[in-house]
Amino acid sequence: MKVTHAIFSIALGITSVASALGCSQPASAEPQKAPRVVEIMVHGAFVPDKIAAVEGERLKLRLVRHDSGGCTKEIVFPSLGIRKELPTGQPVTIDLPELKAGELQFECGMGMIKGTIAVAPRK
Repeated sequence: MKVTHAIFSIALGITSVASALGCSQPASAEPQKAPRVVEIMVHGAFVPDKIAAVEGERLKLRLVRHDSGGCTKEIVFPSLGIRKELPTGQPVTIDLPELKAGELQFECGMGMIKGTIAVAPRK
């Protein structure tokens, strides 16, 4: 009886510590889907410059810049507060948060070259 009580106490203690450290998930939590990877070529424009997504989806953008013009040296998502440099010939990855329905604009650092992520409402 003492052994059973000791084992129960240890298990309860481990669960409490794990919970306090944020290691537990609610039983109803669904495993998160891996983000969808979208390849974008940068060569005087963003190709593609229109990307379709669904509300709640997470995207991982992988950009490779192939030119050396000043306008394409960075990408900006004004509404998300994201600004990333795009070194020529080096892949740059941007992890976007779960998207809300609507249009998400992105642009070059000078605001001249633009693109859109059209996020459709979840059905």
